[in-house]
Amino acid sequence: MAERYPRLDPGTTFREHLEDGERIFRIYVPCVEGMFKLPPRNWELAQLFDGKRSYADVAEVYSQQTGIHYDEEQVRDFAADLEGVQFWYKTAQEKNNLLMQQSADERKKLAQVKSRWADLSLVSFPAFNPDRFLTWLYGKTKFVFTWWFTLVTVLGFGVTFGIFISHWSEVGRDTIEFYNFSNKTWGDILLLYAVSMVVVAFHETGHAYACKHYGAHVRSMGFALVYLMPAFYTDTTEGVVMATRWQRFVIALAGIWAELIACSVATPIWWGTPPDTAVHDAAYYMMMQTGIMSLVLNWNPLIKLDGYHMLCETLGIADLKENSTAYVSGWVKRHIWRLPVEVPYVPKRRRLGFAVYALLSGAYSYTVLYVVARFAGNVVRNFSPEWGFVPEIGVALLIFRGRIRSLVNFMKFVYLDKREHILGWFTARRTTAMIVGAMVVVLVPMRRESVTGKFILEPARIAMVRATVPGAVSQVFVREGESVAADAPLATLQNLSLESDREAAKTQAVLAAKQAESATIHYQDVGLALKQKEQLAVRSEQLGLRAAELQIDSPMAGTVLTARVKDRTGSYLDEGEELLEIGDLTALRARIYVSEYDLWKVGRRQAAKLQIRGVARVWRAEVASIASNPVEMDPSLHAQADLKGMNPPHYYPVNLVVVNAEGVLRPGMTGVARLYGDRRSLLGLSWESVRSFFGRKIW
Repeated sequence: MAERYPRLDPGTTFREHLEDGERIFRIYVPCVEGMFKLPPRNWELAQLFDGKRSYADVAEVYSQQTGIHYDEEQVRDFAADLEGVQFWYKTAQEKNNLLMQQSADERKKLAQVKSRWADLSLVSFPAFNPDRFLTWLYGKTKFVFTWWFTLVTVLGFGVTFGIFISHWSEVGRDTIEFYNFSNKTWGDILLLYAVSMVVVAFHETGHAYACKHYGAHVRSMGFALVYLMPAFYTDTTEGVVMATRWQRFVIALAGIWAELIACSVATPIWWGTPPDTAVHDAAYYMMMQTGIMSLVLNWNPLIKLDGYHMLCETLGIADLKENSTAYVSGWVKRHIWRLPVEVPYVPKRRRLGFAVYALLSGAYSYTVLYVVARFAGNVVRNFSPEWGFVPEIGVALLIFRGRIRSLVNFMKFVYLDKREHILGWFTARRTTAMIVGAMVVVLVPMRRESVTGKFILEPARIAMVRATVPGAVSQVFVREGESVAADAPLATLQNLSLESDREAAKTQAVLAAKQAESATIHYQDVGLALKQKEQLAVRSEQLGLRAAELQIDSPMAGTVLTARVKDRTGSYLDEGEELLEIGDLTALRARIYVSEYDLWKVGRRQAAKLQIRGVARVWRAEVASIASNPVEMDPSLHAQADLKGMNPPHYYPVNLVVVNAEGVLRPGMTGVARLYGDRRSLLGLSWESVRSFFGRKIW
């Protein structure tokens, strides 16, 4: 059977570029829809493979062209290396024959490598070849890349920006609300995704249109999942190969530019049409889709979207994420784990930037994946609150399975490399010591059980000062925050009617006393006179006591808590109406709400610690009381969530008392309290967690 020789894809396109000051050829191979990079001499050699020349012929021609001797074996090795990355062209029949020749293990490995689910940050589903449509569209709309149209779009962006600024109170608030999924129904979410697909399709058409403008073909557009969120994608690989650095930047920018054009059309329509009309609402919906959040998402350079590609072209660094991650990973393996690996070479001036970018992009990617897993769990909890954690864990395992597999392989590599050192270190004495140490850590009760909760400080003792008699406030002697002693005057009231009655009663009591004295001397109606005297004296005394209450005194020593109390001057107080509040700040109360699942850990006189927000200090406190009945938690102490996840537990108020001898603490301060229970061993804590978990989920 005749030997088949490698050959280039007939549709291969290429262009020479400069990367890091070195000449490099970018080659686009249509049969695999991929881009390859080769040095000039390697590309010269690859071009000689036409499927007809033998390896010896290629070696001879290449040696003649370059003056460098190449033998047949070297050419075979070169061709085999490119075969390993599927560089060479194959017909459908050749692909089938090759697949039949491979073993089952090789086919399985190839399938794993090609699996579109290998990286959940971008899962693509090819749909169609838009090149013919783009050629037609570009022929009809070439004016898009003229200077005058660019000027018009920039002016439109300016008008849109001005409208956004002048109506920021509406646009800013509604943008946040628009992307808040907690208040949306399933219908709202489906409508949002439907409109998003239209906007994203327009966005991706912008990339393809720019690619076509610079003479490249766009062979694939399709549906994609970006961190499992629906999206579209455009394969602009040939544009990356054929375009210059500036042109590649424009191709990356074109998607955002297209969305801004749509936003610039929608914004004046929204601004100029009457509210509550279909056109007005549709334009506003388009603004929300193509405005601020679109820019924030697409310009983020930490994920491989438009902002990332623009950053790569600006810096002149291709594959920034992959190269920086490989450098940091290799450096850690080499210098931290002392593994026999090579650290990819990076120029000294770029090393710090590579490290910072790799860490930031990695942290951001893992955070997004975690949020996706949590979101999936919250959605399922709406239908099955008690078992919503199961799909959440399943999605997390699906998302992180590749990373978990890589971690396991890495740990195996570390173990195999360090096995001799590890086994040599584990002598009998050290092994015994480690076993004893592990038993101490697991069995000895060292860790104290604890419960945490947010709180707002309030005085432990509060006195509400009220008017015991009606009257107008004529004078207030104290202000907010002022310390007062017990029985200190706080304010005076004025009640002309009461004061007049008191003076009249006093005068009548004096006259009755004289009449009683005269009756006694003359022995005339003595009993009646004495009775009137006694009655009027009692009335005068009562009115005197009532009048004395026009001066309001402090019932206790403390601090005035009422704000702007002096503003009450001139106001009228009815009997029993509140004037001000006094609190004893020598001891404050912090009320936390403890879940019914953790209430068993709390006891009277139990120790606690308080951490005040913004203060680098810890205060000691103790449990003063525990409510016997559950109550609704104070809304200010927990975040309201429409997606509850599962049925919320009952909460019991627990009051803590903290001594404020220094007077540093003030009512209204917030923070976090931690209550400490009995000491438990690590084994005991683990067993209690498992028992509690299965007790709640299965019983």
